[in-house]
Amino acid sequence: MDKITTAEQLIIFSRYIGQQVVIKSLLNDGEETIGTLKGIRQNALLIDIDEVNRWIPLNDNFKICEVRLLLKPLKKLTTPIINTANSLPVQAFMTPYYQQMGFDMPVFIAPGHSANCKYVQELDLADYRTIAEIIEDNQKVLIVHSM
Repeated sequence: MDKITTAEQLIIFSRYIGQQVVIKSLLNDGEETIGTLKGIRQNALLIDIDEVNRWIPLNDNFKICEVRLLLKPLKKLTTPIINTANSLPVQAFMTPYYQQMGFDMPVFIAPGHSANCKYVQELDLADYRTIAEIIEDNQKVLIVHSM
C-alpha cells in the first residue's frame, strides 16, 4: 500500500464531502462509528455523528482512529447512473458525478505521485461494506468480547 500524507488524504476526502464514513477507534477496542463527512480543514475532518458535528484529527505521526469512506465499487454502477453520466454536458463532469453518487474512483494527487490511478479503497481510505454489514460486524465483536 502507498503511504500517503495527511494533506494527501484530505485532498481525497474533500472530493467525497456528503458521503458516509466509518470511524474505527484505535483507543476503544476498534469500536466503529458511522457518520457523514461534512467538511475538512488543514488537519481534520468534520464528521456529523448522530447530528453532532465533531472534528476528527488526522496526523502523519500518530493515529487515534481510522476514517474510511463508505463507497461502492464501480461494478455496482447501474444503467440509469451510467446514462445520466453520459448525458452530462462535459465529459469532465463524469468523475465528480460518480464520486457524488458514492462510487470509488481512481485518485489523482499530483503529477508522478505513486498513488495516482489507484482506487480509494486501495489506499485504505474506503470501505465497501454497507452500514448493515458494519453493524453486524460490530455485534460479532461485542459477542466475542463478552464471552
